[in-house]
Amino acid sequence: MNTTPILKNRIFLYLTEFFAGMSVMAVELGASRLLAPYFSSSQIVWTIIIGTIMIAMALGNIYGGRSADKNPDPDRLYTRILIAGVWIALIPVVGKYIILGISALLIFAVNTNFLIWAAFAACMVIFVFPLFLLGTVTPSLAKYTMQSLADSGSIVGTLGAFNTIGSIIGTFVPTFISIPAVGTSITFLIFAAILLGLGIIYFVSKRSGWKKSAASAVIFIL
Repeated sequence: MNTTPILKNRIFLYLTEFFAGMSVMAVELGASRLLAPYFSSSQIVWTIIIGTIMIAMALGNIYGGRSADKNPDPDRLYTRILIAGVWIALIPVVGKYIILGISALLIFAVNTNFLIWAAFAACMVIFVFPLFLLGTVTPSLAKYTMQSLADSGSIVGTLGAFNTIGSIIGTFVPTFISIPAVGTSITFLIFAAILLGLGIIYFVSKRSGWKKSAASAVIFIL
């Protein structure tokens, strides 16, 4: 399974966990800024954002664990990371049109609690899929990193710590640095680029996956 040289370096795997956790929180904060002009930044909207993200992460954890057990191929994980990066990069480009489209559809179908249903539907369509993919990171990395049951506790604990530290930094960086300095759209692109970088580094080190890496980079640049 771990025939790829870079996977023998646990630091790279821990960095993957770190940046995945960071990106999840950055997307969550970016989501609030993206939705605010249309649905406000009320407690209701924040509850919807947090709830949908937790749903995505939970489903990603389940799928990631089962996928790693069934087919322990790291290519699958880093392909998912590339897809998540591309999706996040597209959010500032198409996100507002999706919100407007969903709102236009629901305004004729929903008589009460329009704000709740429209915000929930927008979050589900825009944010659940990439965060579902990022939710697969932790169980997959546990599979690739663990050599025996003797060190299983320390491996899972270390992965959890890197994810949590990344999430903490991913909370502060967008709020105090990137969003005030360059705005929400560029913040999405920054964290998308980080995820794409992880995937491209993996495939370059393996000397395979050139097409998917190149396609991801081209879509990001466009």
